[in-house]
Amino acid sequence: MNLSHPSIRVACVEDDPHFQALLKKILVPERGFELLNVFNNTEQAVASILETRPDVVLLDMKLPGRTGIECLNILESHMPATAFVMLTCDDTPQQVFGALKAGACGYVLKTAPPEHLLEAVRAAALGGGPMSPAISRLVISAFQTKAAAKPRIPGITQRENELLGLFVKGLSAKEAAYEMGISYETVRDYLKTIYQKLKVRSRTEAVLKYVRNQQGPALAF
Repeated sequence: MNLSHPSIRVACVEDDPHFQALLKKILVPERGFELLNVFNNTEQAVASILETRPDVVLLDMKLPGRTGIECLNILESHMPATAFVMLTCDDTPQQVFGALKAGACGYVLKTAPPEHLLEAVRAAALGGGPMSPAISRLVISAFQTKAAAKPRIPGITQRENELLGLFVKGLSAKEAAYEMGISYETVRDYLKTIYQKLKVRSRTEAVLKYVRNQQGPALAF
């Protein structure tokens, strides 16, 4: 690890003591993280998170009292620079798309290996849209029947359109770079430009806009 890089500042709203213990064990400075706090519910979390403004907030979907999505709705509009990742054991389509539409940039199953969770936090901090493999398959399967045509979004170049099409197929950024014959850094540059053009904050939001553009207003999750 390069110690010259600042740690990724993380807060978590999670009421399961066993999962809290796991987060405290893995989100450590030696791995490049600073765990600011772990809260048991939305009511405890909101004021502190608004004050500390972490880079990434991990939110349990099923919190006591106000849910994780309700917590996200309170925080998201006040914290445009913060990435929100949902944590859950529930991979039903309604829950997944509900979280994404509310402004989450990613959705990770609690049953995923710890390294997957760490990668999700890193990806979210860099502006990505992390998802557990099972969640990615769910999203991709919902898109595959809706994305046969590939009209371009106004303002999006052919190469940017090609990149979005690869993401719809489920490729990672590194896989897309290989498929397009460009570097991973170029893919990241394309993504930054796409985010600006589409006025989105994550790869997931960009893909959702891409698919909606193909299908028109009839597409809804």
